[in-house]
Amino acid sequence: MTDTAERIRNIKNFKREIYREYGFYYYVPMAEAYTVQIPVTVSCSYRRCLYCDLNQGMKFRELGLDEIEEHIRKLRYINDRPAKRFLLAGGNPFVLSSEKLLKIAGTVREYFPECEYISAFSRADDITRKTSDELRALHAAGIDRLCIGIESGCDEVLSLQEKGVSRADNLRAMSMLDDAGIKYSTYIMLGVGGRGLSNRHIDDTASLLNLANPFQLTVVTLVLFKGARLIEKVRSHEFSRVPPFEALKEGRRLLSQLEISTIWDATHKTNIFPIKGKIPEHKEKLLKRIDDVIAEIESGNVKQYELKRWSKWGTE
Repeated sequence: MTDTAERIRNIKNFKREIYREYGFYYYVPMAEAYTVQIPVTVSCSYRRCLYCDLNQGMKFRELGLDEIEEHIRKLRYINDRPAKRFLLAGGNPFVLSSEKLLKIAGTVREYFPECEYISAFSRADDITRKTSDELRALHAAGIDRLCIGIESGCDEVLSLQEKGVSRADNLRAMSMLDDAGIKYSTYIMLGVGGRGLSNRHIDDTASLLNLANPFQLTVVTLVLFKGARLIEKVRSHEFSRVPPFEALKEGRRLLSQLEISTIWDATHKTNIFPIKGKIPEHKEKLLKRIDDVIAEIESGNVKQYELKRWSKWGTE
């Protein structure tokens, strides 16, 4: 066997070993899609959000430091060229203790001295449980660009979806990251309040975001995962879903109220119309494009448009 063929075989085997616990759906923040992904946790430590089944029923597990180092060693073999951006993989790896996160960051830099930053998914309460000094130490160690699943700025929506955090918790978490110098992106979910809370969900989310400094807003649309408990409320008519076209209008309403400097990224495949741009620089152009699409849909058969678009989304 040639050296090249052996290396290819080793890389395939290593990737299989590194990510074998993550199941069929392996989700990473959209803002960090092109990072080197290091397994440190499996599943989410909370796992009670009503709408979510991303972790496919898997139990939460923290990987040991020796196990993590072995993965990093294999990733160094796989990435024989300089790698500068890294992601701690898992549902919310920032739940780990600051001491453990600092040790992981040190190991990453030992194998990848060219590392520029290390990112991770985080819940708001993962952040607020840490002290300001801990956050500054983590930032100094290179842990930056966290991704927070805010979903909504409306307490009633957060309670409905059993997020386990409040609007105030989300704001405090983002403020703590601002103070520590840690950059962050946020996920916002259209339709998560259902028809009954649609306007309040959007208005409260806009007012929350206008108090924060996310470098990117990742905008997605609620879908029904097969294992999500929200399905029970849909079947019992306790939750009235927002159709994709109405979710597009929610996105338009949200964008129109934002007064911050950030990236609006609504290119996720759950959205009926993918669009991305900087605000405030591109805000009017983005709104115009959305208005054009709304007008086009309203002039035709909305149902057929939605069916065609959503036939490609296999989760439901």
